[in-house]
Amino acid sequence: MRAMKTPRRPWQFSAPFLAIILAAPACAQETATAAADDPPAAPETWDEKASYAIGLNIGSNLDAGDLNLDKDLLLRGFLDSLEGTAALEEAEIDAVLGELNKKMQEHADRARQAAMMENTARSAAFLAEKAREEGIVKTDSGLLYRELRAGSGDSPTANQTVTVHYRGALIDGTVFDSTYDRDQPTTYPVSGFIPGWSEALQLMKPGARWELFIPAELAYGANGSPPAIPPAAALTFELELLEVE
Repeated sequence: MRAMKTPRRPWQFSAPFLAIILAAPACAQETATAAADDPPAAPETWDEKASYAIGLNIGSNLDAGDLNLDKDLLLRGFLDSLEGTAALEEAEIDAVLGELNKKMQEHADRARQAAMMENTARSAAFLAEKAREEGIVKTDSGLLYRELRAGSGDSPTANQTVTVHYRGALIDGTVFDSTYDRDQPTTYPVSGFIPGWSEALQLMKPGARWELFIPAELAYGANGSPPAIPPAAALTFELELLEVE
C-alpha cells in the first residue's frame, strides 16, 4: 500500500482559529436546547447553506485542550472580526495567538503520545498472539504472513511494477481501504509501497493471495497516517498479487 496523504477539506482552518471559536458548538447546543420545541429551519439558500457548512466544519475540527474560554467574548470576537473592528491592539492579538498556538500544540503532542503508547501496547499483544497461530510465518523484520493461495512463476523484484488487489484493516477489524470494494486493483512499483508490502511482494509469486500482519515500523510508523491510520498502529491486509510487469 502506498503512503497515504491526509485528506484536506475545502474549508480547513488553522489551529489558533479553531481554538478561538472553540465554544461555538456549546453555544449552539444551548440555543438548540432552549428552542427544542421550535427547531430552526434547515438552510435553504446558497448563502444559508454556506454559513451552516462553515460552522459545521469549524465544529468538527475543534479540540478543547486545556482552554477555558468565555463564550460571550468568543462570540464578540467572532462578530467583531466580521465587522472589521477589534477591542485589542494588533500586537497584543499576535502575542495571545502565538501563546495559544503553543498551548494547542502541547495539547496535541500529549494526545498523540498517549495514543502512541496505547497503540504500541495493543499492537504488540495482537502480533504476539498472531505469531502463535497455525500457518503463520514470521520474517526477520517482524512481518507476519499466512499463505491463503500459492502462486506460480517468478517473484517480483523491488524495481518492478505490480498489479494487486488488497483489503486493509486496523487490528480491531475496521477496514480503511479496499480495492475489492472499488472493484479496481492498483498498479505501482514494489519499492513504492510501505515496507511490509515491499517485503511481502518480493516473496510472493503471481496469483498468490496472502494475509499480512504488519507492525507499525513496517507500515506508517509512530505518526500513522491520519485520519485513517492511528499512530503506532499495526495493520492487517489481505493481499493478492495479480500481475508482475
